[in-house]
Amino acid sequence: MTHHKIHEEHRTLDRAELADRLRRVADELDSGSVITYGGDGTTGTLALPDKLHGELEITSAKHDGHIKLVARLHFTEPKSENATRAEALDRTDTDETDADEWEADDPYA
Repeated sequence: MTHHKIHEEHRTLDRAELADRLRRVADELDSGSVITYGGDGTTGTLALPDKLHGELEITSAKHDGHIKLVARLHFTEPKSENATRAEALDRTDTDETDADEWEADDPYA
C-alpha cells in the first residue's frame, strides 16, 4: 500500500491556541463529515466517514523528560457512488486489499 502525505504542519502553540484548533476540528465533525486543514495558502478539506478507528498514545522519554501525545484516526477514504463504480471498472488487476487508507495524525503532538 502506498502512502501519500497530504499535509504536515509543525508549530509551537500555547494551550489556548491548541484548544481553539482542536475545538474547530470538533465543531466541523459535529456539523458534517468534512474537516479543513492547513493555512498560509495551503488549505484543503478531508472527508471523513461516519465510523473510524481512533488511537490515543502517550509516551515519555526518560532520558530528556519529553512527553509525546499522539492522536491518530484511521479510516478508508469515503468515495462517491460514481467514483466507486469507475474504480471497479478500472480495477482489473489490482488486489482488493490495496484500498486507499488515510491516516490523520495530530501534527501538534
